[in-house]
Amino acid sequence: MTARPRRWRYVLGQYVGLAFNLVPPGLYLLVFFYAPMSILLVMSFWKSGYMTLTPAFTLENYITFLTTPIYLKALRNTVAIATGTMLALVVIAFPMAYYLARMRPRYERLILYLLIIPVEINFLIRIFAWKIALGRSGIFNRALMALGLIDEPLKFLLYSKFAVALVLVHEWLPYVVIPLYLALKGISPDIIAAARSLGATRWDVFRHIILPLSVPGLFASFVLVYIPMLGEFAVPALVGGPSGYMLGNVVENQFLSAGNWGLGSAIGFVLLTVTLALVALVVKVAGVEKLL
Repeated sequence: MTARPRRWRYVLGQYVGLAFNLVPPGLYLLVFFYAPMSILLVMSFWKSGYMTLTPAFTLENYITFLTTPIYLKALRNTVAIATGTMLALVVIAFPMAYYLARMRPRYERLILYLLIIPVEINFLIRIFAWKIALGRSGIFNRALMALGLIDEPLKFLLYSKFAVALVLVHEWLPYVVIPLYLALKGISPDIIAAARSLGATRWDVFRHIILPLSVPGLFASFVLVYIPMLGEFAVPALVGGPSGYMLGNVVENQFLSAGNWGLGSAIGFVLLTVTLALVALVVKVAGVEKLL
């Protein structure tokens, strides 16, 4: 008789502990994420005018987006800039993370500090710093002209897709390096040494050991960086110009300037759909679910 009540108390305690762990974050997500997203989803199917919404079901907002060339161009720009920037980040971050994971501890900590400190600076200050540096009278154009490599300032350095990609690389690099560093740090040097002793070349070690074991870090970088980049609006607005216009700028304009909340909501959900599709594609192609 005494064992059964103790067992029930133990089971009840487990459920109570689980509830205390799940209910607060669940409520937070419900109030600050799912509820606002549900409101925006409903608004995307309502008729809208300037600062007005009529609760009548319509697909007009989605049709407007799909039949307006400037919006489709912004979508193409968004995917192209985010994808190209993500590839550049991986190419730059992977060797940095690999050598950082193999450094002596004191140098490793120093490099990590140097990598993280710039992130503490307000991102708008960093964007404006790049805007000044990339301008016609900026440090890059002045240096190239002083060296005699160019006769007049380069126009593509500012207000272009190149400028957006460059600033995004600087902004997001630490968020790619650190997950990769953590994944590569977990690879035992003994595994690499064993592969080398069995005749594997450096390329074989990279292809069959380092790259597969770094996939969780790559996927974490993808989630932390690629998804937010698809919604970027501050960087394109300040250094992108017309050619670097992204979908985040369209959504911002619809809500804050045009006052067309229905169309802005519809475009936001189109962007969300594209994002989820790209995440599903990466998970499927990379086989991430088998490694996580």
